[in-house]
Amino acid sequence: GSCGNFNNDPNDDTTEAIIARMGGKIPHEQLLFSHAAEVSAGVPHKTIAECEQSKRYRAITICKEAHSGVEGVMLDACIFDVCFAGDQYAAQGGLFLADAKPTPTPK
Repeated sequence: GSCGNFNNDPNDDTTEAIIARMGGKIPHEQLLFSHAAEVSAGVPHKTIAECEQSKRYRAITICKEAHSGVEGVMLDACIFDVCFAGDQYAAQGGLFLADAKPTPTPK
C-alpha cells in the first residue's frame, strides 16, 4: 500500500498495522500545520477531456515550450495542471520522467 513498509506484504499495510508501527498520533504541538485540512468527498473528478479545447491547445503549447521532449503521461499531467490551475504551473512541472531516478526494487 501507499503507506506500507515496502515489504510486498499487503497484510501488514492495514490502518491498524501502520498506526502500531508509528506509535499513534502526533501530539498537537508537534504538527506542521495549525489546523486540519478540509476534505470534501463531493468534489467531482476532472479529466483533460473536460478542459475547453482552446484552453487545452494553449496548455499543450505552454507545456511543450516549458518542457521540450516531454511526452505521454508527463505531458498530460502538465496540460491538466495548466488547464485547471493556471499557466504558472507549466513552469512548476515538478519531477519529470527524464529527471527521475529509478527506485530500487526491495529484495
